[in-house]
Amino acid sequence: MLRILPILTIMVIAPKASSTNYYISSSDIRANDSNPGTSPLAPWKSFSPVNSKASLATGDTIFLKRGDTFREQMNLKAGRNLVITAYGTGELPVISGADQVASWTGEDGIYQVKFSKQALNFFVNHKEQVLARFPDEGSYLTVDQATNDYLQDAALGSMDLATLNQSQVCVHTAQWCWEKSGIVSASGNKINYLHPTLRVPTAGYGYFLYGHLSYLNTGKEWVYDSINQLLYYKPVSGNPNTMTCEVTVRAYGILPSKSVTGLHISQIAFAKQGESGVALPYPENENFKIDQCRFEGQYQHGVDIQGRYAEISNCTFREVDGLALFIHGTGFGARIHHNTFRNIGPFRNSGIGQEINLSAIKGAFVDSCHIHHNDIDSTGYCGIAMDGKYNLIERNIIRNAMLINNDGAGLKSFGSGSQYNIYQNNFISLSDGNPEGNPPGTHFSTPAIYLDFSVSRCTIQENTIYDRTQRGIFLNSGTHDNTVTGNVVYGANYCLDFNGNPILPTPMTGMTVKNNYFMVKTSGDYLIRMLDNTGGYHQGEIDYNCYFQPYNPSLFAFLPPSTSLAFSTWKSTTGFDQHSKSNTVSWNPSKPTDTLFINPSDNPLTIKLGPNKYTDLSGEDLCGSFTLQPYTSRILIKSSTLCIPTRMNGKPRSGPEVFPNPATSFIQIRSEEAIKELVLTDLNGRQVLKVSHPSAETPIGLPAGLGQGM
Repeated sequence: MLRILPILTIMVIAPKASSTNYYISSSDIRANDSNPGTSPLAPWKSFSPVNSKASLATGDTIFLKRGDTFREQMNLKAGRNLVITAYGTGELPVISGADQVASWTGEDGIYQVKFSKQALNFFVNHKEQVLARFPDEGSYLTVDQATNDYLQDAALGSMDLATLNQSQVCVHTAQWCWEKSGIVSASGNKINYLHPTLRVPTAGYGYFLYGHLSYLNTGKEWVYDSINQLLYYKPVSGNPNTMTCEVTVRAYGILPSKSVTGLHISQIAFAKQGESGVALPYPENENFKIDQCRFEGQYQHGVDIQGRYAEISNCTFREVDGLALFIHGTGFGARIHHNTFRNIGPFRNSGIGQEINLSAIKGAFVDSCHIHHNDIDSTGYCGIAMDGKYNLIERNIIRNAMLINNDGAGLKSFGSGSQYNIYQNNFISLSDGNPEGNPPGTHFSTPAIYLDFSVSRCTIQENTIYDRTQRGIFLNSGTHDNTVTGNVVYGANYCLDFNGNPILPTPMTGMTVKNNYFMVKTSGDYLIRMLDNTGGYHQGEIDYNCYFQPYNPSLFAFLPPSTSLAFSTWKSTTGFDQHSKSNTVSWNPSKPTDTLFINPSDNPLTIKLGPNKYTDLSGEDLCGSFTLQPYTSRILIKSSTLCIPTRMNGKPRSGPEVFPNPATSFIQIRSEEAIKELVLTDLNGRQVLKVSHPSAETPIGLPAGLGQGM
């Protein structure tokens, strides 16, 4: 007899996972790591409970108490759509990579303290101090001969070998980089590097030694003796025991594993980490968002991004030694916007210490990134350097880039892998480069916008370059099929530079240069430089531009090594600029009347000009006012001619003239005879102003709120 057993179906209904809020405070007396951490009334004391979790639930939020400082590193092992933010009131919570040091002893202005951890960086009152160096800041030793593994200098022969063997070296290996290494051995006039340099400096480049106690002779300098575990410091004045002294000892602020995606970090301050404030080091780290955060004093990076679709916005980066924001690897689709960058890359021997160093924003061959509305002031190297494809860089303001290096730019792109990038509506100023440490006579004329070797199919449009003396827009050898249109270059030794040197086989062809406005500001400067035309002028289409050379019309274009061309000769020689305009107004160089009007905002800006007539570089006359569109500019030349008012039918008025009309803020009068009294009425016949003996030389202010014509 068969017995059929029933099949039982058992359904287990698991409870739906829910997100949890966790609270951490380093200052709350109720804080303890044994607490559940789920209430601000009983928070955790440290990051240890978070770091020990194998995984956080989707949507979990970690709150750090405002006003607290956390001298530790947060390691996230796994989780999706996590949030790390602040709670409470007061200043942003700080995740610090530094430990405090105290109990200094010293004499003759040099202090020391026992410190058992490896010291990577040193801060006093939150300002980074200088590693003791020889020679002191502003002076350099000189390379006689070098390879990637050593350098030779006759001056080394007189130095103590023991000192050299305990030093580090920073070498100016190329105009755009300083490289650093330990010294593995020294003998005679030769020092051997611990790590090979990427580039080999030619004879005459500068270098300096640093990191030995014997170099400690200037205020703000410090040295760490790892053998004896002693930290030495020479303050400018005072006693370091009365100061806040901190030493960098931790690598990261927040470090997620590859199993973390969708992380959102908001309203957190990161300070003094040895590697990065936040690192997104894996391709799997997708959809990260960092906003309203602050990054200060990181040794290598503020934020290091390799994951996809990261968004960094409304953050502040200050005194980051290497790269404030580094996008590389698989960093596809990053959005970097509305951030502030200040004093990035201030030291030659800090940061990464190689070619990619000292810039505010660096993209290393990444695609489809949108970099916009960032405010950058003071960088050792580039403001923004984006290598890769389909990146849009727009509406950024860059000042004082290139403070340490040469051969870079406010905006730069490099290599044949850089294509289809767009640089538009950016403002670049005060970024001329620094020739310190260069051999004599090798100063590179640093551009504001730089398409370096073999960049192609990129667009430079409607950018404004001003308050500079060096190159405006530089197209280097091998670049081709790029477009330069609608830009304003207000002062440069070469406003536009084609450096078609035959060292690269790719010819400089397919360029489109149209509708630009170029003006030199100094005698001896040129509007265009064009190198290597032995095969004819095949660079592309250059036309419909407006040029202004008010000092010497014969210095329109420069053809190396020595040829200068006037505008007419340039046109007949090259066939370019047949429809372009040059020197459209008269000029008195001793009394310049040019003005650059700019609108670095997202809204149209109406600018009042006063009673005088202005002319732009295309020859258009303007009177009264004009409107600038967002992130654009215009060069205007003020004339001594007053704007002539007319009736509606275009016929001149007879008798005394009043203009502008309608008027809202001021009027000006013109009359061949003296006027005893001027009475103004509005269109309804009501008197709005009476002036006795008005002067034709002085504008007359109108009552507030007046908007009708007279």
